[in-house]
This record gives sequence, structure tokens and C-alpha cells, in this order.
Amino acid sequence: MKTFPFIYNEPKEFLSSLQPKQWADFLLGEINPRFSVTAIKARVVAVREETDDTKTLVLKPNWLWKGFRSGQHVPVTVEIAGRRVTRFYSLSSVPGEKHLSITVKRQKGGLVSNFINQNIKKGDLLELGEAQGEFVLPKTLPSKFLFLAGGSGITPIHSILKQLQSLKFNGKATLLYFVRSFEDIILRSSLEEIAKQTGWLEIRYIFSEVSKEGYDSGFLTKEILQKYTKDLKSYSVYVCGPAPMQTKALSLLEGNEVKSELFMLPGQTSLQVKKTGTVDVFLSLSHKTIQVKGERSLLEELEDQGIYPQSGCRMGICHTCVCKKTVGSVTDLAKGEMSELGEENIQICVSRAESNLELEL
Repeated sequence: MKTFPFIYNEPKEFLSSLQPKQWADFLLGEINPRFSVTAIKARVVAVREETDDTKTLVLKPNWLWKGFRSGQHVPVTVEIAGRRVTRFYSLSSVPGEKHLSITVKRQKGGLVSNFINQNIKKGDLLELGEAQGEFVLPKTLPSKFLFLAGGSGITPIHSILKQLQSLKFNGKATLLYFVRSFEDIILRSSLEEIAKQTGWLEIRYIFSEVSKEGYDSGFLTKEILQKYTKDLKSYSVYVCGPAPMQTKALSLLEGNEVKSELFMLPGQTSLQVKKTGTVDVFLSLSHKTIQVKGERSLLEELEDQGIYPQSGCRMGICHTCVCKKTVGSVTDLAKGEMSELGEENIQICVSRAESNLELEL
């Protein structure tokens, strides 16, 4: 049985609990769990297996959903062992379709990606936030696109390709999709259907681990780019994949118009180092002092000690984990730069402790 959401002992506490939106959410939730006046709730209407470790969830959101642009990502919140956890996933569907879709690949050590793949089924509810991100098409379309995707970085690119199809794009687009093996290609049937129906999309799979006859093997190189693009400078380029791939792409595409969406596996933001000793981190709002090694991100080291600050993407994109640092110095792992001593706002998912710290947590 669902319990009543407000607990009070004194008349003053009872009166302060009379929050209209909370009452409405409780009552609407009794009628239909998807109903809410405060939260975007989405029912899972279908689950499709893309590969052995990747699933697409088809979602029907409630009336609070405001829509999205192809290429954007969305915060997805689930409850795991009594704790609400949020991660960001790119939408693999296209605006105008009846339902939304997110495509989630299991990651080694990925708390939410593993939970979704193992546990989420048709009929379940997920909580969403508003779509965000600038990895989107421009108002005026260029005549030629080059899309570079790595692993599950194909998901926002798939959405963009579907959008180009709906816009009746009549230029040229080349997709170079770097993936471990043929069996690991995500959304393959949909990608190839777009190519078949449009005629302007050329798809090239490049396998990094298990080679296949008739296909290229290896990683992104100047030679691969030259093989499949003529007059490279004339292409508008979109890149989404692991950090090493993005770094390589940006170095090879200097002078091109490039949009990138960073996709990182857990731990890649940490740029782990070995240190001796510990540093003190004083959490001023909870009046706690803990010791961390300063070898990984503050978020990871806090979670190791049972402290779970609000967080989202865990890669420095969403800013959900921003907090004020009033004392000490950190290294920004996204930029590779050490901050000044003293007061500033930091993202703890991409900040590593360099000295004793005081944080407003």
C-alpha cells in the first residue's frame, strides 16, 4: 500500500505540509502513476534488443514533456536500492514520432546502464527531465555532412539522420561508425533503412577489435578520412564517441566546422593518478570532514564513502553536480587545469582534490 506522503507531529508542521503541488501529485498518482503536476513521467511501452548489451526503450511521457530537437540528451532518473540516481542519455528517436526512444548500452561498472538493461521492462515508469544539448542541426543545412560515431555515440547521430530524412535533405552525408565488431553495431537495421530510402547516406563500419572481410579495421586516422571523403574541408562534421576518438578527430579536422558530443565510459573523466597520503574535505552543510586520496573525481571518492551528492551525466555536461568550493584547489579533469585557491563553483564529477577543501555540501 502506498503511504501518505506527509508526516507531521505538530499543527505548525501539518500546516507547512499543505503544499498544493505535492497534494496534487499524490492524489493523481493514486489514479495513474504517470500523472503528475511536477515531474515528467514516462511509461515504457516497448523494449527492443539492439545488441547483446544494448536496448532501446520506447517511452510515452506525460503532458509535462515539452519536446526535443534531434541530437539532444535527456536526464533519466531511476531508483536503485532506495536511492534516486540520474544519468543522461541521448534520444535515438526523432521529433514528430508517436513515442520517444532512448538507446542504452551497458557499460562496465555503469550503475544505471546495467540496471536499465537488466531490470527495466514494458510497463515500468521512468522519470525524465527536459531535453538539452547543442548537438543539433543548424537552421540552414549545409550540403555535405560527415558523421563520426564511436560505440553508443551513434544514438544522437541516428536521431539527426532521421531528422534529415524527415526534412527531405537532398545533399550528401557520410557516416563512419567505429565499433568493436559487426555484432556490436547499434541501430544497424534502422541506419541501413535510412540509407536505402534516401540515397544520400553512405555508411562505413570500421571494426576496432574483430575484423570482418570487406570492412576496414582499426581506429580513426587521416587515411580513413581521406578514403571516404573528397575535399574534407567542405564537410560539416558531427562527432560523438569516446574521449580518445574525439581528441583524435579534432586534431585531424582542424579548420572544419565541427560539433561534438562527448561520450565517456565510467572512469574516463577521472584521469586517475597515484598519490600518497590524503587530503581533508570539509562538507560545510552536513558538518562532516572526510579524507580522500585525490586520485579520482570528488564525486567518485565521495560515493566511495557513502555520500551521494546530486549528480547527472558524470562527464561535466549537465552541471547537476555544481557546488561552491570555498577553500582549496582542484584540478578540472575536463580541461586538465588546476583551479585557483579559494571560492568558486566547481563540478564535482570532473574535479579532483589537490589540497584540503571546503565544499558547500
